[in-house]
Amino acid sequence: MDERYMRFGDFLKKKRLDAPGEITLKDLSERLDISLSFLSDIENNRRKPFDSDKLGIVAHELNLSDEDKDLLFDLAGRERKAVSPDLPEYIMYSDVGEYARIALRKSKAGDITVEDWKKFIDEQENKKKE
Repeated sequence: MDERYMRFGDFLKKKRLDAPGEITLKDLSERLDISLSFLSDIENNRRKPFDSDKLGIVAHELNLSDEDKDLLFDLAGRERKAVSPDLPEYIMYSDVGEYARIALRKSKAGDITVEDWKKFIDEQENKKKE
């Protein structure tokens, strides 16, 4: 299954089991300072995902790549039916945030297409390579 469409708990469990060093449920619960049963409930999709602070700890403890860390936050947001927990403060209070909100609203209205977004992202990636 494509990880982008997994439930948060399933993704967390997969990444924990795939992590180097065989991190057990007990190990991770201790590192997060939460109960074993609470973590088990999250991995089994019986509870909502963690807040942003705990998600950061999870990403660090499981040694997630930047891409997997972003996906962890995105899945948490999707599960909570909210914006990814790492973005609201940036979107609302950074200098770029105003432009991001405008762009998202234009996209919602149909004025910016998926192809426009892809082109923009490709351009930014190409700048990094130069």
